[in-house]
Amino acid sequence: MLATGFLGTRADAFVDVAVVFFLAAPFLMAFALRLAAQHRYRAHRRLQLGVLLGAIVAVLLLEGSIRFGDAMDAFALSAFHGTATLAGLFAVHLAIAVPTFVAWCFLAVLSRRRFPAVLPGSFGPRHQLWGRLTFGGLWFTCVTGVGLYVMSFAL
Repeated sequence: MLATGFLGTRADAFVDVAVVFFLAAPFLMAFALRLAAQHRYRAHRRLQLGVLLGAIVAVLLLEGSIRFGDAMDAFALSAFHGTATLAGLFAVHLAIAVPTFVAWCFLAVLSRRRFPAVLPGSFGPRHQLWGRLTFGGLWFTCVTGVGLYVMSFAL
């Protein structure tokens, strides 16, 4: 794996790429929501699918670095390594990140199936509700993920 990242921490480049993506993701999703509000549904769909695919790649990079790369060695040097604070933040992060990702994937599949129909259609209110919940979950995941990154690789 790549030994040094580009953000000036102990993290490798794969972890840094994942963090940068997840910092950008809520803003990209906000722009996608704006596209939908402007009735630009095709552009909304393309951007949402792109961000979702980017999230999948970023998680794979992160997991690969943690399981097969140098991330665990770098993490062992953290002042928070083995603390209840870090463990608690990680638990809260996962408790929101996993359901958010599942809801996002589920919403993408359902929306893809219903997209050729009249827009926004009868699915619109449920789509908006789940989209807003996913958006909130993504923000929370981003904030807690950045906290984990800083505690694990910067401090």
